[in-house]
Amino acid sequence: MHVENNEWQEKLKEENKHLKQELKALNEQKKLADEQYAILFANLSHEIRSPLNGILGFAELLRSDDVSCEEGKTYTSVIEESGVALMNIIYDVLDLSKIKAGQYKVYPEAFDLNDMIFDLLMMYRPQAEQKGLQLFVENMISEEFVIHSSPETILRILSKLLDNAIKYTKGGWIKLSYKKAEQHVVFEVEDTGIGIQEPTRSNLFNRFIELDVSKSRKVSGTGLDLTLCNGLVKLLGGEIWHENRKDGGSVFNFSVEDYSAR
Repeated sequence: MHVENNEWQEKLKEENKHLKQELKALNEQKKLADEQYAILFANLSHEIRSPLNGILGFAELLRSDDVSCEEGKTYTSVIEESGVALMNIIYDVLDLSKIKAGQYKVYPEAFDLNDMIFDLLMMYRPQAEQKGLQLFVENMISEEFVIHSSPETILRILSKLLDNAIKYTKGGWIKLSYKKAEQHVVFEVEDTGIGIQEPTRSNLFNRFIELDVSKSRKVSGTGLDLTLCNGLVKLLGGEIWHENRKDGGSVFNFSVEDYSAR
């Protein structure tokens, strides 16, 4: 009886030890989640400051009695552009939160990738040419190129990468290419812009949720776009990575799974 009692006590101690370890792990996870959400909202506060200032600042200018009709149109355009930028930031942060919570859904379907790439080129070429940049697609596939993935999600990722490439490239060119690689399609956006240096590169695709980048403005942007791209790429069964060009500039690659190749 005494032996059985000792065995029972040992089992109780062991279970208690496991419970304490699990509780410690849960507390650490909660602490990490709290820190990440604190960083996320700190970065959100910094991200929305510019468009919000644009809206409030030019709205104040519109109240002036001596504003001409032409000036009023210009101020209204700035307010509208700032409002769209602010709305996009809010949507991106909400979607990033959904991805982190496992609630963001993608819906794969069959579509011609060439049509998307052509439309994307037509959409962004005027914006690039306005800055004196050449935007082109390398080795664009002429025949039909049907894949099975989420066209809306791929378009969103490519749009953000092209937006950043145009924004941070002062002169030269931006190249978009894509190719089939077994069960995946690999995309590449290359530019002759400012490039990205260490230590930023080491945490490039999680900066918005893991680093309080609002405290450091050594690198343009707060990392929201790339953090969101990383989350979206993973939902499509792929990965995203970055390389610096030897002559200056960046090369962003990402892959997505082609479900028709299964």
